[in-house]
Amino acid sequence: MNNDLNENNPLKKWVILLAILAAVFLGTTLYFGFFAKPVFNQEFIKKVVENELLQSELDSVLTEHERIKVEYGSLSEQLTEKDSIILANAAEIKKLIASQADYRKIKRQLERLQNIAKEYVEEIDQLFTENKQLKEENQQIRVHLEASKKEIETIKSEKQELNQTISTAAVHQAYNINSRAVYIKNRNKEEVITEKANRVDQLKTTFILGANSLIPAGPVTIYCRIAVPGSGRILMPGSGDAFTFDFNGEKLQYTTKKTINYNNQAETVTLVWDLVEGDKAIKGRYIVQLYTDNHYLGETSFELK
Repeated sequence: MNNDLNENNPLKKWVILLAILAAVFLGTTLYFGFFAKPVFNQEFIKKVVENELLQSELDSVLTEHERIKVEYGSLSEQLTEKDSIILANAAEIKKLIASQADYRKIKRQLERLQNIAKEYVEEIDQLFTENKQLKEENQQIRVHLEASKKEIETIKSEKQELNQTISTAAVHQAYNINSRAVYIKNRNKEEVITEKANRVDQLKTTFILGANSLIPAGPVTIYCRIAVPGSGRILMPGSGDAFTFDFNGEKLQYTTKKTINYNNQAETVTLVWDLVEGDKAIKGRYIVQLYTDNHYLGETSFELK
């Protein structure tokens, strides 16, 4: 009878079940504590090291990028679009590293960023070369100009402004603006610069229209206004509104104009005013102003004796 009671005792069954569960729990704990944990630690350490290496590569790219921007100064302002792409890609990679994303995916993103940074360096080197060539051309122009001391100082000032600031705003910029009077030798049609009013055949204005990738490519009309000394009257090819243009709600007279096909690259522009046969230029200082339809480009002056 006692044996029957023991066999039907439910408490004994629960004790046996709990003993089995305890043994399973103890075995699992020992396995993960002594065998699985080292593997987990190794994977964890590997992931940490990989992330540190990726972060180091990212920091290296960004440090070199900032160094290039500082070294080239105002020239780097012309590449703000590519600079934004580099910073955006760097921010995305930083997020991937923080979220412990797939190493190979982050590595591919880093290689893409490095290629973009390399293209940035190549483009800024090209801008530097173009800027150097422009400086050399300006030097040659100054050698052949028989200008007064004030004209030379004006050119130097404009050159310094060009070296210090290159605007990336979505407006046209003109620099190295220069005006002079010339006469034409009848024998060989050679142009000769002159300061003598009685010898003038043409008034010629030359400037460089700067490169700007933010402006849509297409036709651009340049207006040149030349003020007669003393009176301030604008030289015009005729009378009436046919020789005016609208600027900020005001009608302005112009001396000559020229339409160019702007392709976002720096371009030398020349505007010429031909004296009517039999007319003579008067002595004094001429003020020359340049405009587009919606922007004032700048001005210069020259003097005839």
